[in-house]
Amino acid sequence: GKAGELMGQIYEVTVKAGEDIKAVVTDYVLGQGWESVYITGAVGSVIGMSYTTPVRDQLPLVTASQPAEGAAEVLSLTGEVMKREKMDPALQSVYKDTECPLFVHIHISCAHRDGSVRGGGLAAGNAFRSLRIFMTPLG
Repeated sequence: GKAGELMGQIYEVTVKAGEDIKAVVTDYVLGQGWESVYITGAVGSVIGMSYTTPVRDQLPLVTASQPAEGAAEVLSLTGEVMKREKMDPALQSVYKDTECPLFVHIHISCAHRDGSVRGGGLAAGNAFRSLRIFMTPLG
C-alpha cells in the first residue's frame, strides 16, 4: 500500500490468569484464519517467564532460554505470527517446533519485582492477572 496507509483494524485478545501466552495467541490467530499478523503491543502481568537471547556474537544465530522467577509487569511486547511456510528459512533452524502450523515470534520485556528489566524472545510464559494483546492482520 501507500506510505501512511493504515495496515488494518486492531484486534484484542485477553490471556486470562494462568493461561499460556503463546497458546492463546496461536489459537486466536488460527481461529481467525489469518496467514500473517503483526502484534503491536500488550498490557498486563505475567508469570513463569523464560526469555530467549543469542548466546554468541556470530551467525548463524544460536540461542538459549533462561527462566525468570516470579510475577512481572509487561513493558513491551511486539511480534509476528505467520504460517510456518512464510517464515525466514534462516530462522527455521533456530525455531525447530514443527508441530504448530504457525510461527509465533514474540519479543517481550518485563519489570520484575526487584525493579530489574529482563527480556528477549518469549520462550515461555503465562498471564499472571491478565494480559491484553493487540494485533493487526497483514494478510
